[in-house]
Amino acid sequence: MPIILINTYLRIFKNKEDKTRFRERFGKPSVKRPKNKVIWIHATSVGEFKSIHTIIEAYHSKYSILVTTTTKSAADYAVKNYTNQIIHQYAPFDVTTWINKFIHYWKPELILWIESDLWPNTLSIIKKSKINCLLLNARISPKSYARWKLIKNYYNELLQTFSIIFAQSINDQQRLQKLSDKKIQYIGNLKLSNIQQNQKINFEKNNSLITIMFASTHVGEENQILILIKNLKNKYKNLKFYLAPRHPERAGDISKLYAQHNIENILESHLNKNQDTVIIDTFGKLPSYFNFSDIVFLGGSLTNNGGHNPIEPAMYNCAVISGNNVFNWQNIYDEMVNENSCYLINNIEKLQEIIEVFINDRKKLNKYKKNASNFANNVFFDKKTLNQVINENLILNA
Repeated sequence: MPIILINTYLRIFKNKEDKTRFRERFGKPSVKRPKNKVIWIHATSVGEFKSIHTIIEAYHSKYSILVTTTTKSAADYAVKNYTNQIIHQYAPFDVTTWINKFIHYWKPELILWIESDLWPNTLSIIKKSKINCLLLNARISPKSYARWKLIKNYYNELLQTFSIIFAQSINDQQRLQKLSDKKIQYIGNLKLSNIQQNQKINFEKNNSLITIMFASTHVGEENQILILIKNLKNKYKNLKFYLAPRHPERAGDISKLYAQHNIENILESHLNKNQDTVIIDTFGKLPSYFNFSDIVFLGGSLTNNGGHNPIEPAMYNCAVISGNNVFNWQNIYDEMVNENSCYLINNIEKLQEIIEVFINDRKKLNKYKKNASNFANNVFFDKKTLNQVINENLILNA
């Protein structure tokens, strides 16, 4: 506990922890508990938080929705977008005293745990408290799977807290099943539950330009993309580039790096002229830039970060390209490749080759854009089954 306290104050000093709400991490509530029944959803960061939108929409009018996260960015997102629908608190640290204090105060009717943030003390106390708890969108990367195999029985014990486990992909389902005697089920990826089928999107493409977007890039990828952009700018005219790092706070450093290599660029927040290379330094703008783009490369896939969701750019009529490190979305990418809806590449040279094919062959570019858009109209998640399971567990706990 002393080490945690010291680390917390250091994080406050570095602006990585919320200095006005850090006591929530010690199980101390910052708001009064509502009188009606509480559903507690634990969603670690922004990505997990976004995935629970469909649950919040379905249950916030009848129950109080308590959402815990661990990151400051997720807390900011929650407060900005869901203040009238949920109660947000920082998740308490995995210390028995603080967890007991948290659960005793909030007395949740049902707990929904999202993805893979498994804390042993917290799960043990939930189990002892006999509160129904579901693990939704569970995932385990190949690297984590290899580690957990060494202590398989311990991992299996952690999963015993959950009455039902839904994996986010068939690959995750198979890996989890090998580690546990619990039945692991699959009803789709919760992160794709919010897609509005057949929604009308006005594509703002400029026929005189080809716009290329590099979305959700990670450290190590921007340097490779820099070389690619220079090569393309030397060979072709009428190209426009957008680059959106996964963490927008890195945008300023990327902009300076590109300027040092003679790539004129401008930060999106300072956009006041027609610059052909824009570095996006604001949060939550990806859809509007997908809407402008013809070709989208999704980052976190040339590095070993597991890739990012290809469905959203596909919805916006973009030709989709990704590196082949996409274990977070493997099943979706496999299906898209089979339906000629995207390309997977294994290095920056191959990425440039595919982009040049699209630049030189508008017919093929339009074919991949159309195929991607058609693929995005599939149904990727079974909301009916999820709501049925949640309702059944609420009744069981009543």
